[in-house]
Amino acid sequence: MTAIRSVTTSEAPLEVWQPEGVTVLDGNPHGHGFTLFEQTVGPAFATGVFACQPSTTTYELTSNEIIYVLQGSVSIALDGQEAVELTTGDLALLPKGHQSTWTFHTPFKEVWFLVD
Repeated sequence: MTAIRSVTTSEAPLEVWQPEGVTVLDGNPHGHGFTLFEQTVGPAFATGVFACQPSTTTYELTSNEIIYVLQGSVSIALDGQEAVELTTGDLALLPKGHQSTWTFHTPFKEVWFLVD
């Protein structure tokens, strides 16, 4: 990479997609996302924006995931543990190697980072 890459999160060109490996448990997340950067050689690293509608989903965290909530609220539980609620302005680290369950209470948007 030889240049700065940037995006205004409110104007990111979101495409219809659901993260790989996600199982929808309730509702229709109608996921949309944008990947600003993805490195697959060497230590994996990726970042972008994701948005979805109220729903409940589950997936295995195969990388450490850092999220910053831009809009809405979500409850996230790891391996059946008590859920942690995150709302607009919250920052969280989800460690890899766990099954995660996400309950999106309202329309939701986040900036995400995946790091090995």
